[in-house]
Amino acid sequence: MSGSTPRRECAAMDVGIFGAGHIGLSLAGLFDRAGHTVHITNRHPDELPDLLRDKGLRHARASSIDEVVDSATLLVGAVQWDQLELLTKELPELGGKIWIDPANPFAREADGSVTLLPTDGRPTSAIVADMVPKAQLVKAFNNFTTPMYRSGPLTSLGRIVAPLAGDHPAALCRVAELIKTTGFVPIVVGNIDDSVVLQPGGALRALSIPMIAP
Repeated sequence: MSGSTPRRECAAMDVGIFGAGHIGLSLAGLFDRAGHTVHITNRHPDELPDLLRDKGLRHARASSIDEVVDSATLLVGAVQWDQLELLTKELPELGGKIWIDPANPFAREADGSVTLLPTDGRPTSAIVADMVPKAQLVKAFNNFTTPMYRSGPLTSLGRIVAPLAGDHPAALCRVAELIKTTGFVPIVVGNIDDSVVLQPGGALRALSIPMIAP
């Protein structure tokens, strides 16, 4: 697998990211390389400017929670599952915003192990959608691994597919446009109920290799 320069297919976007952990920074790098402006925040905003500079992110800006919401229509909830409810309670009005949900229901234990948490049979994105009822939720990027973000979309067989799901056609189109600019191939797998195939234990998560679009 080798990296490549994403092909621009739409105008640059403003993307807001909540969380500067492994997933948040990896997505910030993916969007930054595609030329989008990334507004990112976390619990330690004073440390973010140095962190973004060390990562070489030219289009990423350390921001407050309110600044992220004000600056971007596309918002990414890239925090740990057990932090999502607290985060969403701190957010201002999200009417007209698109919430990209990469969250998986994992809990990290003190010893470094990871536990899969129960969701009472509900799709994880349905739970998140209840937390951000004014936003249009799209499930995306949760079945990637961070090496894919760094190494790029190309394989010897073709481009890696980035599946997404949601109930709002316009929001799905917008997130699909974002994915295209990164060089990955967006494929809509259905609505929020269908997003279970993207969750841990879901059909697409069980594949031994990523889906490839020739």
